Amino acid sequence: MGFFFSSSNNNDDIDFDKLRKDLVDEYGAQMASFSEGLGFCDMQDAEDASNEELIAMAKREGIDLQKYRR
Repeated sequence: MGFFFSSSNNNDDIDFDKLRKDLVDEYGAQMASFSEGLGFCDMQDAEDASNEELIAMAKREGIDLQKYRR
């Protein structure tokens, strides 16, 4: 679709630090509630994820990215 319509251009205004923190917190809660191993691995993945990976993780978890827009 071109330069002006790429998904990375639309995500420049996301607060990735807050998104990362919230994902780590979410996976920590999952670790405590459901399965220790899977939540721990997801938590580590969120800590090391690129911005694009954070977006994919948030979408997978059903997190509304609008609340992370600056």
